[in-house]
Amino acid sequence: MFCTHICAVSVPLSKDTELLKNVIYCRNCYAKREMLNHTVVMRECECLHEPIEGYAGIANLLLIVVLLPLISFVGVVLNFFNIFIFCEQKNTAAKYLTALSCSDVGVCMAGIFVICSDSLRAHSFVIDQVFVFLLPKIIPLGLFFQMLSVYITVLAAFDCFYSVYCGTKCEPKRSTWAPRVLALVVISVAAYNIVQFGDLQAIECLHPDNYTLFELCPTEMRVSETYVILYKGYLYALSMAFLPFVLLTFLTVSIIVMLRKKNDDMDKVEKQGCEDDGGNNPVVLLLVVLLFLCCNLTSLLVNVFEMLKIKLSFEVEAVLIDIGNFLVVINATANFFVYMGSSEEFRVAFYERIRKLWRPKSTRLPLLHDHRIRLFNRNPVASSI
Repeated sequence: MFCTHICAVSVPLSKDTELLKNVIYCRNCYAKREMLNHTVVMRECECLHEPIEGYAGIANLLLIVVLLPLISFVGVVLNFFNIFIFCEQKNTAAKYLTALSCSDVGVCMAGIFVICSDSLRAHSFVIDQVFVFLLPKIIPLGLFFQMLSVYITVLAAFDCFYSVYCGTKCEPKRSTWAPRVLALVVISVAAYNIVQFGDLQAIECLHPDNYTLFELCPTEMRVSETYVILYKGYLYALSMAFLPFVLLTFLTVSIIVMLRKKNDDMDKVEKQGCEDDGGNNPVVLLLVVLLFLCCNLTSLLVNVFEMLKIKLSFEVEAVLIDIGNFLVVINATANFFVYMGSSEEFRVAFYERIRKLWRPKSTRLPLLHDHRIRLFNRNPVASSI
């Protein structure tokens, strides 16, 4: 769950005969717009993004500002390796893992341009004024990629469950349906998140030190009570926390039970063949699902606390949000190591690609040079001249 400091609730609006005030409150700030006799009055800045103090500020600086960009960059590079390798494999599971790696690239990019940049805004005026215009556009993209990764993981778990249950005879049907369900998920997730492009806006205001700047504030839609309770509350918690966790937990337990039963009935040769099946190995997908559950547990707890209205101190909540965001990016990066550790086919393909990258481009030039010398020396007349 990507969380920024632009979280809002709505309050009643009040009217006056001469002055119309639309008061918008957010968690740590509020913005006031004033219109007098159809003349817009420059309002004072009241949504400024201030640095977090105390141990929550130290945790934010260490996890989000220092470590997260480095891990996100590594994650982008490793996920491109995943994409190139799985694109060369022909099995159905590789299609889901290719799509998952593509969405994880977006998650890692969001770690830099959404999560890290939002924290850096409190420490740099230039970054704040640049990203105050960018964040309303890229925060929904980050949420899109995060939700897409969640449901591609769910699809991969369903595919793993079906393959273990039916065996190799269902491979043609799985291969046919994989692109269709992936396209359906991409369209559904995009439709769900498109509304969030109207959540935030940049507003010009007057700083207390008497200079103008732009600050990031929620829109009227974002502070609507219906929108906050239904869309940002119950619907988001259901679609991003409870439903995926329930499905993945059920599928994971079912897959483990079926694999143990199947292993008891398989002889040694069959087990060896299953272990070397690369991305189609159910164990690979199972480990991906388990990693997802572990890394997203903190975000689930934050959602549970909000749904049950359990009050947490500001610093504790800020630290939990930072840890949750950090683990989301860790999850998007660490899948590469799962593939390396559990798939022999993936390891071979990765090492071969590394050798190709490091192989000198001019390896054939010396041979060509020697060939020319031999051709020249074969002619005794030419050599005597």
